[in-house]
Amino acid sequence: MMALPRVGLRKLLKVVGVSLVAFIIIHQLNYKDDYTLASQISESIEVIKSCPRSAPTQSNDPRLEIPDLIHQIWKTANVDTYSIEASHESWKTTFEPMNYTVKLWTEDDIIGLVKAKYPWLLSTYEGYQQNIQRADIARLMVVHAEGGIYADLDVHPRSVEGISCLQNLGLQGIFASTVGTLGLSNHFFMARRGSVLLEWILYEAKRRAGPRSKIIPLPYLRVFWSTGPMMVTSAFRKYAWMYSTMDYGLGLLDKSYGSSLTWHEAGRSWHGWDGRLLNYIADHIRVESLWLALSFSVAFFGLACIMIRRRYDLKSRLYKATFLSGRTGL
Repeated sequence: MMALPRVGLRKLLKVVGVSLVAFIIIHQLNYKDDYTLASQISESIEVIKSCPRSAPTQSNDPRLEIPDLIHQIWKTANVDTYSIEASHESWKTTFEPMNYTVKLWTEDDIIGLVKAKYPWLLSTYEGYQQNIQRADIARLMVVHAEGGIYADLDVHPRSVEGISCLQNLGLQGIFASTVGTLGLSNHFFMARRGSVLLEWILYEAKRRAGPRSKIIPLPYLRVFWSTGPMMVTSAFRKYAWMYSTMDYGLGLLDKSYGSSLTWHEAGRSWHGWDGRLLNYIADHIRVESLWLALSFSVAFFGLACIMIRRRYDLKSRLYKATFLSGRTGL
């Protein structure tokens, strides 16, 4: 095995150091807010491991119910352009016979909704650099505006009875989980119309759309922090901290139980090279922590930069030597 030159070793150590610094910075961006959020998320939310179908809670007030309405979002009404087989037809086939409405929102529909009900979010929505950020915000708005269930186009139904049972638990909202039950995911969730938590999350998304997000170098992490599961989880932590004496009325699906209700094909159609790298690490090397995956990706990026720089320096020296030798020969 060839030993690294001393200069190369020093550069490698610098890259590792930068990776650790980046790890700390991004970690702090997610968890260090204006409030002390020290409690475990399971202390502030009900982790749902089963649904007691025999004794559902029903209310005579429709404002306190999660309506029989399923929302999905795509660019146009033609879901055949989705990167993998879209789940829209499976939701319609499974739930419409049960008197559910399965609604597909297009980009034009979302713009109309923003202008009509969320004009304070219009500049934020239009200012996002990536379509997935607009999709992340759109899903929160449609459920906040009308109530019901949201499912990504790569989320397929498994149990009508189980999902229907969740609606009758008397909770304000229920989210799929991420990283075990340490966070709230936004690929599948349900909530009442006008959910206070969803409104809180929308305000948090607007706050994060400012200059702070620009210091995150990786697009994948910028999306997760500004509009994705990191933002949703952080907003919930703030919400729970602010209203610590109240009943939140929120549920988090246990991973195993959630898998019995839906299955997630994880299309990842919007991922760039950084997202593919982080997910490869998580899928194949079994790195449980996204932050550890981040440090790997930053180190990889740093090493790539060093190799490209060294190659450029070598070409520059060769060109200079060739040019000088040519001049000497004149």
